[in-house]
Amino acid sequence: MMEGLWRLLILGWACHFLSCPGVLGAKIIGTPSQCAAAQFVPGYNLAGEGFDVVTMERKGAYVINMEEWKGPNGTCTLMENRYLGTVLQKLPVAVVDWRALSKCKMAVSSKQYESGESLVNDTTSSISNDWKIGLDVHVNPSVSVGVALGGTHSREASYAMQRSKQDRYIFARHEVHCNFYRYRLATGFPLRQEFLQSIKSLPNRYAPQTKPAYRSLIDTYGTHYITQVQLGGKMKSVTAIRTCKASMDGLTDTAVRDCLSVEASATLAQTATIRAEYRHCQELKKKMGTSASFSSMFSDRYSEVVGGKIDRADLLFSGQSDPTAYADWLRSLKTSPDIVLYSLKPLHLLISDREPAKARVKRAIEEYILEKALVRKCSGSCQVGARTSARDSCACVCSPNANIRSNCCPVGKGLATLRVYGLRASQLYGDRWTQTDGSVLVTYGTQIKRTKTINNDDNPTWPETFEFGAIKIDMATRLSFEVYDADSYWNSDLLGSALSSSSGEP
Repeated sequence: MMEGLWRLLILGWACHFLSCPGVLGAKIIGTPSQCAAAQFVPGYNLAGEGFDVVTMERKGAYVINMEEWKGPNGTCTLMENRYLGTVLQKLPVAVVDWRALSKCKMAVSSKQYESGESLVNDTTSSISNDWKIGLDVHVNPSVSVGVALGGTHSREASYAMQRSKQDRYIFARHEVHCNFYRYRLATGFPLRQEFLQSIKSLPNRYAPQTKPAYRSLIDTYGTHYITQVQLGGKMKSVTAIRTCKASMDGLTDTAVRDCLSVEASATLAQTATIRAEYRHCQELKKKMGTSASFSSMFSDRYSEVVGGKIDRADLLFSGQSDPTAYADWLRSLKTSPDIVLYSLKPLHLLISDREPAKARVKRAIEEYILEKALVRKCSGSCQVGARTSARDSCACVCSPNANIRSNCCPVGKGLATLRVYGLRASQLYGDRWTQTDGSVLVTYGTQIKRTKTINNDDNPTWPETFEFGAIKIDMATRLSFEVYDADSYWNSDLLGSALSSSSGEP
């Protein structure tokens, strides 16, 4: 007896520190009166809802009846919710494997994307299974590497692609989540009558003339339905970092991402690692001559908060200004959770194999997804001297030198590489009886370059290219051109001269 008790104590200790998958709590069959009085478990109706995998949005239309709780003779399944003081709450008949998870570990995760296109490819990361199973959404093999299917029209994807068209950006995603509950749908669950009626009212064939009716079904119910959920809350921010602005400020993309992570983590906890990274970020700001936070210097972001009760979207970076807001949000997740992770199945799998509409709905969903697919066409091409990154085909890299970093941005302000080429003149007048023997003297600072002489030509084009190398542009140093008529080595007449402006134009 004592040995068994010790085993039980050790198991409980291990679960507490190793975060076992879930705590079941008491499960009883409630009487009709108990069931009528009991509330549903938090988030009981978050599965069974239609979902559009293209826009990554829940449709608000249910295909599964999540309100039915009555079992035989009016009984129901009651679960003990330890997060709410061991209160007993009922489950819908469509729900099985409900758990109150034993531990919530809050930590900021971060990920960097070198282009908007690579972020689009990752917008379905909250889906925990392969949503394409059961669908034939194969694209042409010649372009399959460059096609994104799911999440292509989500708000996050639209934000990233819009920024990518404006300038060169990298994107840093920061996320923190806490899961309190999980469950899945049972087999043989009851379908909503409205959904069944919508299926029955579809035309008897799928053709261009009847396609709008099937598209209307997708507009209402989506492409999939939610079968399994982990419930709690999530804060997510995607920051658009103007690549060359960070570089000109003496920052790397990674440094900006890491310092944003430090500021987001400061809302949650102050560990030794975070304190060390915080000091490093303070040193970077000192070199820049600013006391502003990184989240305010790089404030172009898309933010969302899922679950709980909250009145602001950017809680991840504004929590330090109001610490109670974060604590209040975390507490509210126990009673007002939302979906953090979920599994999906295609909508047509709900239709009986005996129904001809099943194949037609499947085809309509497949066509819709393929129509909305995003062909990976990069927002811009790499300039001369740059090449495509091996990690991201829509990002460019350069061979670094004194002026250019590997991300093809200047090392600092006012730096350039000076190359002079394409020198030409017209209607020169150097000699009275013959045409001009012309040459050009090009000067920048202490560097002097001279072309060869082209004889007997009043409209010469000199073939030389002069490399002046890395320079720092300033108002005092000008690029000058002098054209000479060289009758002999010791007898050259200056025909004219010109100075470039500070913008580089002559």
